[in-house]
Amino acid sequence: MARRRTSYNRTAPLYHRIPIIPGILYLNISRSGLSLSFGKSSVGRATVSKSGVRLNKSIGGFSIGKSFSFSKIGKLFGSGKKDSE
Repeated sequence: MARRRTSYNRTAPLYHRIPIIPGILYLNISRSGLSLSFGKSSVGRATVSKSGVRLNKSIGGFSIGKSFSFSKIGKLFGSGKKDSE
């Protein structure tokens, strides 16, 4: 019988996901801050945080996926480096 691989390095989850509308809208809390994710995993999911917007699309069962990141949109919400005056 094959032995299962175990990871001993991780002691806590990287983030907590709180469902606002289960299956559609979640509030994510992590070390880097708050983010909102919405959409279904089978259709596509968008995540909005202070660092920008990330769109994820995958095909279930095939391990095929694509992710798009739009960091310039995050600057509208006050993220990124500010120009010194």
